[in-house]
Amino acid sequence: MHTFCGTAVSRGFVSGPAYLLRNAASETVPELTVDDPEAEMARLKAATEVTRQQIASLSAELKKWSGNPDPDIFSGHLMMLEDPVIRAECATLIREQRRNAEYAVQQVAAKYMTVLSEMDDPYLKERSKDVADVSRRLIRNLLGNETAIPFAADKPCIVVTDELTPSEVLSFPKRMVLGFAADRGSATSHAILLARALGIPTVVGLRTLSTVTHTGDLILLDGSRGSVTVNPDAAARAAFAKLQERGRALETALEAGQDQPGMTADGHAVPLYANVDVNTAMSSLHQVHAEGIGLYRTEYLWIALNREPTEAEQTEAYTQAVRTLPPGTPVTIRVLDLGGDKLTRQDDRQEDNPFLGNRSIRFLLRHPETFRTQLRAILRASAHGTVQLMYPMIATLDELLAANRELERAKEELTQAGIPFDHAIKVGSMIEIPAAALIAEDLAEICDFFSIGTNDLIQYTLAVDRLNEAVSNLYQPTHPAVLRLIDRTVRAGHAKGIRVSVCGEAAADPAIAILLVGMGIDGLSMSSNLIPLVKYALRAVPLAEAQSLARQCLEARGATAKTIETMCREVLVRWVPAMR
Repeated sequence: MHTFCGTAVSRGFVSGPAYLLRNAASETVPELTVDDPEAEMARLKAATEVTRQQIASLSAELKKWSGNPDPDIFSGHLMMLEDPVIRAECATLIREQRRNAEYAVQQVAAKYMTVLSEMDDPYLKERSKDVADVSRRLIRNLLGNETAIPFAADKPCIVVTDELTPSEVLSFPKRMVLGFAADRGSATSHAILLARALGIPTVVGLRTLSTVTHTGDLILLDGSRGSVTVNPDAAARAAFAKLQERGRALETALEAGQDQPGMTADGHAVPLYANVDVNTAMSSLHQVHAEGIGLYRTEYLWIALNREPTEAEQTEAYTQAVRTLPPGTPVTIRVLDLGGDKLTRQDDRQEDNPFLGNRSIRFLLRHPETFRTQLRAILRASAHGTVQLMYPMIATLDELLAANRELERAKEELTQAGIPFDHAIKVGSMIEIPAAALIAEDLAEICDFFSIGTNDLIQYTLAVDRLNEAVSNLYQPTHPAVLRLIDRTVRAGHAKGIRVSVCGEAAADPAIAILLVGMGIDGLSMSSNLIPLVKYALRAVPLAEAQSLARQCLEARGATAKTIETMCREVLVRWVPAMR
């Protein structure tokens, strides 16, 4: 018996035989010299068309099974397949160096996978996996292996793999897949988003699981706490059976209460909002009864188009999000949060450390035309509903004042053009740099609200890259330094009568959500699929209990992040036994 601990990314408790699928060693691709490059180009064209048809079928399969297709996943795959730069580089290898098509595809794909995997932005880093998925499918078709994902299981199983791809998630027969367990992966990968949308329990970050597991081994997969046990003994199987029973009861309770508003057990309102982008299926917000959009990530529009969107394109995207929600529902739109190194501009040099460089509000203030174009688009969308505007990466009072000056110019331009907008639009700042938390009293004089971005606040406070496995254990949402910065921000905001919310991943952890509410956080924003879980936990805990937990955590001198996390878990399971 072996137990592995990873990251739970799709809830559920499942047991069954393992089916081992390893992707690290892709198909053997020979490097050959060809006599007829044009014939090789014709082979590549034919295989590309087959691949295009397969991707279209996968998109249709997603719609069939989930009912909420994410258009970015497979439209993005098609964009990669048809990208003129990638195709030109393949053609150069084939025509000028007379290499075979399979080798050309593999070499060009490897180049772009390396570039993307070295990006600081988590979204762009994850897109390297999509390049791998598309290129692997194209190579298989060039080799004549049109059955892109071999699957030979004869009964329902848990797929164990080194890394999961979107194609695999959708290509396997759904009735045959109980769950997924992967050595690598993150909560932002397309494969994981698909598994979650399809309701398939999944655990990633299991490191060496696939190297010690054999097809047929009995697997216990806990998609709620992130553990996987191989070949369990009788005691482990009995304990897991109890977890499964409790899990079924929890899912029933979540479904029954998802139409209720977010609040504590004694009626203290805690609105639960959704984090979205241009690719989010807005119907998912209605299903979980999200009380608004707490974070609209506008940068994904730049990424999807691979260029700077026009004012009209931005206006349409933001307005569509506003119109899909009931009147009066708040939609908080964050201005562009990408680094200058991620955008193609000749006047911006490549930076050695873009994570600490010309990114987010710094980039926008250096490019006022880009900034005002986006501000005008957001303002125009505000004519159709309750829109709030939010600045990311604010570190100084000067940045906030400069951003507001650009906003006033954008308002003047729309007024002169006779274009309607909400003249009283609320404007807030993200608190995600320690400096912002330390001057929160000054920022609160100018802002209408604060939104604490815990992802970056934790990284900048602790100097930890959460995507770096070597130091990921140091990424600690309950670190006393992080909690004290949050507490300072809440106190500063409330002293000036403004609301303070959290839109980072910490908000989606029920135990930490209880702590945040006890600290005075007014609202929580997260991925829409996690709203029912957090809502269920909060509605079971009295506000006084959450406040008592917060006092204990903030006053516990000498306490470690682990100690505080344990305190939060104890409160959670005391009031919500189903989440034990």
